[in-house]
Amino acid sequence: MKIIHCADLHLDSRMNANLDPEKAKIRKAEILKTFTRMVEYAADQGVDAVLIAGDLFDRSTISATARNTVLGQIREHPGISFYYLRGNHDCDNFLPQGEEVPANLYTFGDTWKTYETGSVSITGIELSNENAGYAFRSLALDADRFQIVMLHGQESAASAGDRTVVVNLSALRQRGIDYLALGHIHSYKFEKLDARGNYCYPGCLEGRGFDECGEHGFVLLEIDENTGKYRHTFIPFAGRKLYCVEADVSDCGTTEEMLSLARGKIRETGCGRDSLLKIILKGSPDVSCEKDLAYFRTSLEGDFFFVKVSDETGVRVNLEDFQRDQSLKGEFVRLVMGAAELEPEEKARIVRCGLRAIAGEEVQWDETD
Repeated sequence: MKIIHCADLHLDSRMNANLDPEKAKIRKAEILKTFTRMVEYAADQGVDAVLIAGDLFDRSTISATARNTVLGQIREHPGISFYYLRGNHDCDNFLPQGEEVPANLYTFGDTWKTYETGSVSITGIELSNENAGYAFRSLALDADRFQIVMLHGQESAASAGDRTVVVNLSALRQRGIDYLALGHIHSYKFEKLDARGNYCYPGCLEGRGFDECGEHGFVLLEIDENTGKYRHTFIPFAGRKLYCVEADVSDCGTTEEMLSLARGKIRETGCGRDSLLKIILKGSPDVSCEKDLAYFRTSLEGDFFFVKVSDETGVRVNLEDFQRDQSLKGEFVRLVMGAAELEPEEKARIVRCGLRAIAGEEVQWDETD
């Protein structure tokens, strides 16, 4: 038996945190297309079931396009069973009122529910603060069957602002679980649960932000129903990859030198033209360094689907270079650096902007140096 385990598709995500409206619209459509590609892959590979372990959608308002596409794919592939367990982003408005639920779509609720197919049992519960206390204590499984348990939640205590229920792994050990299919964590993770079983987060199907760089996809399970043994394979499947590249520009004196350094770092990652790229500039270049971020970004934009530049550099000011300089430039630097009421970072920025102005360059104080 072949089963796909996926989670955290976040269909209908706005995608506007980094992207302009046009590219956000493209990415939103691409993520929906990746879902249809996954279903087509399942059909081509003879997959029997698709487990969706939460956060199929990103928000309570589901577009007609996303709803119709998901339901259409399920109906068009009656030979594949879809097991959909809602996550913390999902709501109960996926199926319009009065519309018949596809016969091959199986859902879960706030109590344990089990479906059986062949020698495999698929059990799940949609965790909440109300049922989490008894959910783990009340799980009962037939040890003679291959047991898959589906849950959506995080592995450890909630971080600030995240109220997602914690999956109590300790309480699930020695309960007869062969494969614990989890959702919520957006990166792939496969670990031992106990002597019998393992737990797995497949990660999100497509990276959406620069906190989700790297490979993304789903997990393919191949279960031998005679022996109860299985093989699991992570399948990279995202249409686009996201990369975050750091470049220490401390030794650079010009924007061109920064570009040359950054391009070298980018080549090392294998980042392709269809990728989304974030470049983080690090280090402390000399205050006399010529740095034009608008030109830096524009020079790279045509090479990738999207480019974001984050400037985290400081400024290095060597006062000895200006101590005996009797020009306006030297007097200006000494005056600013001697101002006790200014913070070091502010002094450095004032000096940088002032030197550029003295050199005849156009300077805007609110620009990011």
